[in-house]
Amino acid sequence: MATDDGKPPERDARDAVAGDCLENRGTHADPVLFTVACGDAKADYRVRFSATRQGKCPPEFDEYTERGSRLGDTTLCLTPVHH
Repeated sequence: MATDDGKPPERDARDAVAGDCLENRGTHADPVLFTVACGDAKADYRVRFSATRQGKCPPEFDEYTERGSRLGDTTLCLTPVHH
């Protein structure tokens, strides 16, 4: 499905899966993450996997939690994208 401008609709971090890349349009303290192409210069992080059942990532990963979706909280384990 495309938007009126012909582009696919934006996907936020809640829809991200392992291998997707994310752009942070917020701040480090209050991130707002959207899925972008990994080759895009705006890509800040790559999703490595969803967190464990305890909702925690191993210490070597950055962690992002999207709260309040209909399926509960989603925690993603991330690594920085180096351009």
